[in-house]
Parts: sequence; C-alpha cells; structure tokens
Amino acid sequence: MNFINISRSVTRNIRFIAMGLAMASLMTSASLGLAQTLDVFAAASLKPALDEIVMDFEAQTGQTPRLSYAASSILALQIEQGAPVDVYVSANAGWMQYLHEAGLLAHPATVIASNRLVFASASSESLQLELPDILTRLDGGRLAVPLIASVPLGQYAAQALDNMDFLTVLAPFLAQQDNARSSLISVLRGEVALGILYASDVQSVPGVFTVAEIPAQLHDPVTYQAASISLRGTEFLDYLSLPHAQAVFATYGLLVR
Repeated sequence: MNFINISRSVTRNIRFIAMGLAMASLMTSASLGLAQTLDVFAAASLKPALDEIVMDFEAQTGQTPRLSYAASSILALQIEQGAPVDVYVSANAGWMQYLHEAGLLAHPATVIASNRLVFASASSESLQLELPDILTRLDGGRLAVPLIASVPLGQYAAQALDNMDFLTVLAPFLAQQDNARSSLISVLRGEVALGILYASDVQSVPGVFTVAEIPAQLHDPVTYQAASISLRGTEFLDYLSLPHAQAVFATYGLLVR
C-alpha cells in the first residue's frame, strides 16, 4: 500500500480548507501592504530550525521573511489557489511534485535536510517495537499521528505501521491530527500514551522522549525539499543550503546533506 501517493479524493477533501486559507492570506497581504515581505510556506515540523535560520538571514540581508507553518498538503493547495508565497518547503516529495506539475515552481526543488521517525512518549520508559508491547503501552488510549491520508508524517507513519503489519490492529487507536506539531503537543501534554513523531521534534522539546526508533527502511525517505515559487525567493532558497543554515538544521536533530 502506497500512502505517499496523493489521491484525487484526498486532494478534494482538503482543497476547501486550503482555498479559505489562501483567500485570507491574500486579503491580509493586500491590507497590510507587505509587498517587500518575503513569504515562506514551510512544513510545521521545521519550525524550530527555520525560526532561527530566518533570524540569521534577516540580520545578514535586511530582508524580512514571513513564515507560515502548516501541513505540506495544506500549504501546497494554498499555493495552487493563489496565496502569495516566495518559497515553499515541503516534508513530502509528492506535494512538491504536485506543484511542479502545475507549473508553479520558479526553479526545480532541492533537498535541504532529512528526518527520522520514532515512537515518542511523555514517559521515558522504552518500548519494544512489537505489537503486544505497543498495545500494552496504549492501555486503551490513543496513538497520536497526523492525518494518514494527507499529512507527510501521517503518511510515513502509516507506511511503517503497514509494513510491520500493525496498521489494521492499531487503526482504531489512532488520534489523527492536522500536522506534526499538533501530534507533538498531544504527546507533550500526556493527552496520548504514544505518538509517532519526527526525531527532530522530540529533540527540540523537553519532556518528550524517544521510546523506540522506527527503521528507515519501513517507509519512504523523509526528505525536506525547498523551491522558489517567485524569483524573489531564490536568495532565501540558496541560503538554506549554505553551511551555516545546514548547521542549524543539524542542531535541531535534522539530518543534513
């Protein structure tokens, strides 16, 4: 089962949300007169690293990037609907390909970092990557994952669970949420017994622990691709590949090129 492919039905289901957000973004930009603002749409899981990189970029260039974080799927459909954006950073190659096929990329995408998947918990007690141990740990509670039909982390998680033959049994326990950050917060607050998160998110938040590593061969590679949507975005896009920016990604637990 390939959870990374973007089906037409999934696209239709989230298109209405994206249209509304795109219209709001257009109206806000027009009312505030932010013609010189560099708009960056980025996967929610990159927030800690990109917040720091953007501050450094502003200090060096005088340009003021404005960051919008959400699931890569929602952001891609906002761009398709005409939201003003200069750079798009996706946690899933499929959504970047979607925009490429729509003719919306000013330049080809480039890989800027990668990530790993882990089982995480607010308790540091280790977990065996076996179905009985997972069910015991859940104890009737929920397993936090982003939406498995559309959000990259949810898609990767579903792939891994399916390849371990766990998905069918665990499906009733899934607490599906809008994006990776929402799942992280649920784990941090103890609202769920376990979550499948990016390793970088766990590293960035005290009080959340990796309790089991998920082997990389169980899912498609977790890569972050960036592309300029406008010519104005080229400088920031290039900055993301410079040694300083790459060092920041590494500091926050991301794997760099």
